[in-house]
Amino acid sequence: MPPRRTSTTWRYTGYRTPTWRTTRTTTGTTGTTTGTTTTYACNSPKFRTVRQECQWRITSYRNVYTQITGPGTKTIFSPTTANKWVRYVNTGVRVFKFTNTEFTRHFGTTWTTRTPKAAWRYLRTKYGPGIKDVTRGKGNCWLVATTKTVTTRPFSTCTCM
Repeated sequence: MPPRRTSTTWRYTGYRTPTWRTTRTTTGTTGTTTGTTTTYACNSPKFRTVRQECQWRITSYRNVYTQITGPGTKTIFSPTTANKWVRYVNTGVRVFKFTNTEFTRHFGTTWTTRTPKAAWRYLRTKYGPGIKDVTRGKGNCWLVATTKTVTTRPFSTCTCM
């Protein structure tokens, strides 16, 4: 079903308040402005990509935010690292957060003693240049920064966002 579209036409004449009309009006007098406003239903398919982009960014910011807040008094993230990960999100990179259990289930069991640099090399080899960065976070979780082009599993079906 196509999106519902409604039109409203307005006319503003000089010193008066705007008059709302349902039909288009034009006059030849000086100081008269005529225009139309179009509204769409919120569930219109035209907003699908915008809604998805907002959801990805909100969730990515939330994943970074959880690393620098919470009940603990210490954080693994330094301010420099936090700024770097926020810049990733600002440039359109998606940040996935995996618990250690999820990470080992998706990528193998050898990651409990390995470094984030080794994990980055492994993921970069497996998924290509779409993997931007990997780091350990608070609560023994893993953060993985990927571009939008990484659409393979587990990133396409992951509920880690």
